[in-house]
Amino acid sequence: MKVLHVLYQSLPNSAGSSIRSRDILNNQLKMGVTPIVITSPFQQSFEIGKLYEINSGIIYYRTFSNENEIVSEKKTGFLTQIRKLFRIINFSLQVYKVVKKENIDVIHAHAMFFCAFSAQFAGCLLNKPVVYEIRSLWEERYKKNGFINYLIFSFVTILETFSMLFANHIVVINDNLKSQLQKRLFLMRKKMTVVENAIDLDRVKISKLNKNKFVFGYIGTLSPIEGLDLLIKAFNDLKIKNKLLIFGDGIELEKLKKLANGNNNIEFKGIVSSDEISKAYDQVDVIINPRIKSYLTDTVTPLKPLEAMAYKKLVLVSNVGGMKELVKNEFNGIIFKSDSYKEIKNVIIDVINRDDLDKIIENGYMYIKEERSWKINAKKYYSIYKNLKND
Repeated sequence: MKVLHVLYQSLPNSAGSSIRSRDILNNQLKMGVTPIVITSPFQQSFEIGKLYEINSGIIYYRTFSNENEIVSEKKTGFLTQIRKLFRIINFSLQVYKVVKKENIDVIHAHAMFFCAFSAQFAGCLLNKPVVYEIRSLWEERYKKNGFINYLIFSFVTILETFSMLFANHIVVINDNLKSQLQKRLFLMRKKMTVVENAIDLDRVKISKLNKNKFVFGYIGTLSPIEGLDLLIKAFNDLKIKNKLLIFGDGIELEKLKKLANGNNNIEFKGIVSSDEISKAYDQVDVIINPRIKSYLTDTVTPLKPLEAMAYKKLVLVSNVGGMKELVKNEFNGIIFKSDSYKEIKNVIIDVINRDDLDKIIENGYMYIKEERSWKINAKKYYSIYKNLKND
């Protein structure tokens, strides 16, 4: 069975969404599905300028436009956004050509509407079923930032809703997101399957815990929703010698560096590639994810806490909805109150003084092994594809 994955972003981009896509592709390949990829005009190739690549046995068709339009959290000008929107015309034609050339059985579009509409264009013309996968209500970030942004939010919400309506099947990453989408009038009766975030344990190399002096860490995108300013403020107030290592890049980087200025215990380690992520985990004992509370963070389940559990690291997370779907307090991690640097301080002090953490760490690893493996998820996708192909 051949499946075309239509991706807005992918490797070499190292965001959580790209890692999820990588693991979907690799595990589908392992079970006999033939995944093929086409990426948006806003995603660079592994080798600059390449339009066709093979990576880890998987074909990638590239349609990259230019550096000014690359996937980023940074604000782009109005004209650039309009230009990016019109890229959907040519991208739809490229998707159509690949589906026809490769004799694709199922088209799997991944968030966002740009990919969904392009996939549905090809699917309609060539009579191929389309799966649309929603990973977050990303448009929510526009909702509270002025009238113009609210209009953008409303417009994108409509586009996303129609993307889901015209899909043959919808995949979401958690039950909370599913329930929110089913409240929309047009989606109440749509077929939706939850395929949760998971970990490819074949990629994980576990290092030993440093019990003498815990090293705390954050690995991921330096985004405003992550609450890293609160984490740094907590470390600035603490009179401890434990290190805090921050891996990643993002629009908050310079702000966070200013907040940490003068604190020699806080180190910014830069971007770590997906192939070298184990080297980052080798340096860290405790992962902290202090996400702030919002509609977005209550409906999105992040990948990084699961990854940390797989590497047998102690996981500390704030009590936003997306985190609570992954972590059961004092069982496979520790939960603290969000939006409070004092709560972060308290949980760090508590962890340093405890000697009963091995069980929590082991429970986290077993949770990944038994419930959050991509080998299990690959079977869910295969079942969806098979049913659509046979309809």
